[in-house]
Amino acid sequence: MTTPNIRYYARLEDCTGNGKTPKYVITAQAGYYPPMDEIIGRDGKISMYLQVSKDSGSKKDNAPAMKLQAKNSLNFTGLKDYFVNGRLSGFAYGYPLAVKTYSGKQKPNPFFAYKDDGFLFIVHQDQTATTEPEKIKPSCIELIVLEGAKVLISSYCKMLQMGGFDEALVALRKQAKRVDAL
Repeated sequence: MTTPNIRYYARLEDCTGNGKTPKYVITAQAGYYPPMDEIIGRDGKISMYLQVSKDSGSKKDNAPAMKLQAKNSLNFTGLKDYFVNGRLSGFAYGYPLAVKTYSGKQKPNPFFAYKDDGFLFIVHQDQTATTEPEKIKPSCIELIVLEGAKVLISSYCKMLQMGGFDEALVALRKQAKRVDAL
């Protein structure tokens, strides 16, 4: 399997504070992904909330248990394989919404032109956490956007788990520019 073009890399760090819903903000990024400009908040930061999917556990067998939600209630993506056999996997994958508008207010979907891309996630847990909720909540999440990879994204996630992106990740982490986020 050939490695697809990596469009963008971002590191999202926990900035939840006293809130109940885990919140993450992009603190470093490499590459450029135009739709990300559309989800910059009033504070000049790109933030996302990690939420339990409403469809999780319903008759939709393929509905992911977790999702990332961005500005204006945009469902950035569901996190498929976030849990495997009831346990945190440390990896997940997803893809942009494939509709032109979203929400009851019919807001334009900034990711529609990129609907064939795929997202890979590396989910880092706090190894020093002492309580169960702290152990489950990621300390940071790495995002990798693969150009035109939606169809094969689950296979690319397996490839990521087996080390197939290790060299690229080392380079991306070095290239990533710190964003004044926290």
